[in-house]
Amino acid sequence: MSLDTGQTVLMVALALNAVLGFGYRVYRLAKGGPLADVTGQAILGSLLAGLAVAVALEAGWARWAALAYALLFGVVVMPLWVLAVLIPLPPGRTDYAFTATYWLTLIAIAISSILL
Repeated sequence: MSLDTGQTVLMVALALNAVLGFGYRVYRLAKGGPLADVTGQAILGSLLAGLAVAVALEAGWARWAALAYALLFGVVVMPLWVLAVLIPLPPGRTDYAFTATYWLTLIAIAISSILL
């Protein structure tokens, strides 16, 4: 089984998104954030890891699930999160870095899933 560049980019972006999200939620927990965010992100991270494995196994549905995830989170969830959570914090460098990197990985997921 040979992975092409699109699959590799998609798998890495999904994995990075999962790890980044969980790490940030743990960071926010240390700053007084809710434990429910960490739990929710752990569940999402597990789903994203499973999706990355499905992409590696060349399951046809996985690219569409990844695209749906990227569009949902990029167009709905992240803008709401920025308005409801990020802006009122007030944000620091870590918050801005997380937000930018998370959005960039969502863009990478969307583009690579379309190009597969």
